[in-house]
Amino acid sequence: MFVPISDPRLNFYAPQPVSRDLPEVRLERFPRACIELLYGRMGPLANLRSASGCALLFATDSPWVDLHLERLRHHQVVPCGVAAEIRHDDSWLVSDSVDLREREGTVRVRLATGSERGGPLRETWLWQPLISTAAIAGITLADGAQIAAVTPPAPRWLAIGDSLTQGFSVQSPVQTWVHRLWRAWELPAWNLGVGGLMIEPEIFRWALEQQRWPLVTIALGSNHSWSDADAAIAGARATQMAELVVSGGHQRVLWCLPPWKPCEDGKGPPEFAGVPLDRATGARVARVRADIRAALSAFPSISILEDPLPHDQRWYPDGLHPFAPGFARYADAVARVLDPPSS
Repeated sequence: MFVPISDPRLNFYAPQPVSRDLPEVRLERFPRACIELLYGRMGPLANLRSASGCALLFATDSPWVDLHLERLRHHQVVPCGVAAEIRHDDSWLVSDSVDLREREGTVRVRLATGSERGGPLRETWLWQPLISTAAIAGITLADGAQIAAVTPPAPRWLAIGDSLTQGFSVQSPVQTWVHRLWRAWELPAWNLGVGGLMIEPEIFRWALEQQRWPLVTIALGSNHSWSDADAAIAGARATQMAELVVSGGHQRVLWCLPPWKPCEDGKGPPEFAGVPLDRATGARVARVRADIRAALSAFPSISILEDPLPHDQRWYPDGLHPFAPGFARYADAVARVLDPPSS
């Protein structure tokens, strides 16, 4: 049974409004004005357009669901997958897809739900790719299955960051540190991580002014390390971002400083996407970290997380981003500072 994206029993979890007027829809995180701010910067622009932390949701008794994607496009060679989360009583069953990097365009992905036709209709979330971009055309359910609408929860956590917040390098959308803590804390989040982005307050102003957030996390700064000119402005940019954040009166704010990178100790691969990962880059990483820390000393209401990841090059296959267990360690480090978060 095919259910088109226009069916009102399908709802969306995404920061931007979704129109059902087209045969397929993209789940957008940022308004058009932010896209215009990044014109000409292909890496960050592509990552801005991805649907990290966005999902299609409904309730069904179908034992499986096929997700119909259109215009699937891969912007990086990192693993790409989708995932289903199905509420079973007080726990969540997770069904991950295979790596989709070898498939593009029109793609149909089957995910098990653990449900049985005639049984309870279970809340189901279909999480979209973290880095790659796609549009959703609808879903197919087993013949005879039932479907009902689920109202998406209101977001209570604004997660601002770069590739580590977005989830670069992990295949499953449920393996990011943001998603792990969402479920642990039952604190719905907007994941506004943008790989390759520097500290750019105007990209996030609209979200920070959306409401008084119970929790705001900021994990920016690493991308100032790739040139001397960018490193020189990291402290000033951190001050601008901090001023914007504290002006919103948010209940709890945490800034996660740029984590350790193997190049700081002369280890790891020699480059990433053409950017040298040498001792000079490592020195800039340390300088940027110190400059952001110094800038934030003027803002006592902002908590700081230092050193959230292991100092072990084996955890970073590309020299910058950890495997999935690294994202689990990152989540643990954040939880040690915030758990339990303000509600």
